[in-house]
Amino acid sequence: MVKQTKTSIAIFAVIMTIAAFYFVTSSLFPLAYDKEVAEAARAYELDEALIRAVIWTESKYDETATSEAGASGLMQLMPSTRAWVSEREGIAADGSARSEILLGSAYLRYLLDLCGDETDALMSYNAGYSNVMSWKIGGAPFPETAEYVKRVNFARKIYTLL
Repeated sequence: MVKQTKTSIAIFAVIMTIAAFYFVTSSLFPLAYDKEVAEAARAYELDEALIRAVIWTESKYDETATSEAGASGLMQLMPSTRAWVSEREGIAADGSARSEILLGSAYLRYLLDLCGDETDALMSYNAGYSNVMSWKIGGAPFPETAEYVKRVNFARKIYTLL
């Protein structure tokens, strides 16, 4: 009887730990825009967790987020980048969550193909491709950019678990 009680308590503790983990992480790491993220992942052959991690790192899922540099939207595209990707991909830049996620994902896919390396693509997404190429010649990434890649990778691990 005592052994059965201990086993029941252990199972209950594991279940409660999993539930607490899910509750805390899902409140800190939203799972919004399921259809839009899935569509972008299929269209641009990206991992959904990576798209979610970029959204989380860039805007914390705030559609109205705007950076000091002028980037805006869920995936924080600069106006010129948004216009270029919109024209290249034929996606209307209408400000909707769907268009922002598709545009940001298309740009990320472009950078992945261009760089051939996920870390370089993420650094390019954050700091610009020309900066990343100059760092390859000599120099170091901006501290903010190195930290950005760490945050995206951390969030991706969380989103992979969720």
